[in-house]
Amino acid sequence: MSHPQFIPKWVTPPTGGWFHTPKNHHANGIIAFAGFFAILYGFYKQAEKNTINPKEAYSMETVAKWELAAKK
Repeated sequence: MSHPQFIPKWVTPPTGGWFHTPKNHHANGIIAFAGFFAILYGFYKQAEKNTINPKEAYSMETVAKWELAAKK
């Protein structure tokens, strides 16, 4: 069972303490999430630069030669 907590008023600072929610907390959240996703996008682009797709790196003729050599 949970009991209601008694928090005396003299403990809470005038700025709101732990339960303070600024008037612009929605805008702050949007800015924080936008920054977070911008950083994630930067990581994604950096990782994408280092990715190698073998179909783009080698022509089909080269791959066919390799497959023929592997069968021998």
